[in-house]
Amino acid sequence: MLKLTRVNFNLIKNKLLRQQKKVEEDLKSLKDPVMTDGLAESSEPGTESWMADVHNQAVALKSTLQDLLEKIKKSLIYLKSGKYGKCERCGKAIEAQRLEAVPIATLCLSCSKK
Repeated sequence: MLKLTRVNFNLIKNKLLRQQKKVEEDLKSLKDPVMTDGLAESSEPGTESWMADVHNQAVALKSTLQDLLEKIKKSLIYLKSGKYGKCERCGKAIEAQRLEAVPIATLCLSCSKK
């Protein structure tokens, strides 16, 4: 387990909570319709392929955001339970500077390079 100072603990926790809020807002905004009905009825060449492309991009973005949200939630749970900061591969402590830069990191720098 990583020995975090109270200041580092609070910095990481607050950073994770801000990221969680931002990701949740981004996911919520993806539920809004991307196109109006008038555009969907357009007979312009390429409209259907453009709509399909936009849809595929939105689906990929939503999936990425959902994965990120799960990692943030997992990090917050680990932070609260005292399991935060342990490399999932080798079991050693993840560097404090790495966690400050990437609070959802689950691998130490050495393992992440492998």
